[in-house]
Amino acid sequence: MKFRTEIFPKESDYLMDYKDTILFIGSCFSVNIHNKLHQLKFNTVSNPFGIVYNPISLSKQLNRILNSKHYTKSDLYLFNEKWLSFDHHGEFSSSNSEECLNQINARLDQGLKQLKTAKFLFMTLGSAWIYSKKSDGKTVSNCHKIPAKEFTKELANTSNIVQELSNVIERIATVNPEIQIIFSISPVRHLSDGHFENQLSKGRLFDTIYQLKNQFENVHYFQAYELIMDDLRDYRFYNTDLVHPSNEAIEYIWEKFKSTYINTSSLSTITKVEKIIAASQHRPFNPQSDAHQKFITKTIRQIEKLESDVPGNFLKEIDSLTSNE
Repeated sequence: MKFRTEIFPKESDYLMDYKDTILFIGSCFSVNIHNKLHQLKFNTVSNPFGIVYNPISLSKQLNRILNSKHYTKSDLYLFNEKWLSFDHHGEFSSSNSEECLNQINARLDQGLKQLKTAKFLFMTLGSAWIYSKKSDGKTVSNCHKIPAKEFTKELANTSNIVQELSNVIERIATVNPEIQIIFSISPVRHLSDGHFENQLSKGRLFDTIYQLKNQFENVHYFQAYELIMDDLRDYRFYNTDLVHPSNEAIEYIWEKFKSTYINTSSLSTITKVEKIIAASQHRPFNPQSDAHQKFITKTIRQIEKLESDVPGNFLKEIDSLTSNE
């Protein structure tokens, strides 16, 4: 008997390798997959503007990266003794405006470099609800806990979302014609908007991606949302807030992601990298023993063999190994 409808995403026609450059942008779910790849030493960058949920702000951020237009103090807003940007997540906010700008512009430059060379751009859309400042009508990526009376809230029109993302996809192609763009919809439910409103929002995102897939040959879709809502389909796969996926659910989606987008040789390398990471976390009973010294030497030799094929460095792992001596 079958008690669930398991989803098996088919292997992509475009598979990633350790030599590939990858950029993630979008909701906190995109960060989860980035973190997995980053830990395994892939060349990946996540969210140059911080987490972003709505597609209008996402397209605005990508356009700003493509324009390579740095932010100045006039772009910042002082609230509760902190300088912030309405285009950015709160992680960039600072009591020092120069420090805030340095972080913002450094990440913008990093994003442009990554976008120009990326084989893959993964975009995770979270919500079609957008907030705009009443003072100038500009859509914001983050309200930074500023009183709601300062903003208007509306559900973005599907045709507007498609137009915004189409324009930026075309612009990306001018600087990186080989890039493959994979959309997903975040399985995180935005229940603060209301249950019906959340479903309406997700529906518009599905419609948007469907239209973009039909318009562009390099646009694809990964079923992250369906893996949670239709495959696992159980509250035990959520965190205690009953909104965000649990660690087990993220791990499940990661396994599906690997089989969909990572080639065979890199899967083999991942196994070797995972063993090195596990070895570096081992805490010996006697760090000075001959057996442990041999273990360190063996592990460092394994690292040296991998270093020519893996872009990420192993300094953290080497430091962890040698600090036990």
